[in-house]
Amino acid sequence: MSEVAEAVARWRGTWRNELGSLLRIADVSATAMPGGSATEHLLVSGAYQTAKGSVPLSERFPVRGFITGDQIAFSVSFRFVDAGEVDDGHHTLAAWAGQILPVTGENRQQLRSLWHLVPDLREGDAEDEYGWVVAWSGEDRFDKLSDDPDFETPAPPTAA
Repeated sequence: MSEVAEAVARWRGTWRNELGSLLRIADVSATAMPGGSATEHLLVSGAYQTAKGSVPLSERFPVRGFITGDQIAFSVSFRFVDAGEVDDGHHTLAAWAGQILPVTGENRQQLRSLWHLVPDLREGDAEDEYGWVVAWSGEDRFDKLSDDPDFETPAPPTAA
């Protein structure tokens, strides 16, 4: 099996994190940079649906990133304007880096990642709302639900 075929089998599909957000990896492809060693790099693209904030879960945001083996780095542009509304220019960007690892005591694997989210802080008074912080950081754990990036997901489990 080729490296791309192995990557497609491992990465392509629908992943859900502990908050109910969805990472949908639709495409895995190889590219090489000209003028170098011609080493192939594996690119991923797809969509992200966030369960956080005021945007409906049905809204899909673009995902672009790289994979190598069990590691991934991807970014998302959370640019959203309600239909008929004026764009206020306040959007965010986020990036994740992580690795598929075994879950201790279970016969399954999970994508464990760290993320940074950068809000648009153009306004001089944003410090009152956001503090000195330039980016928020956190951790996500994604479980693969399906090999289909368009998988219709069941509702996420609710805490009892």
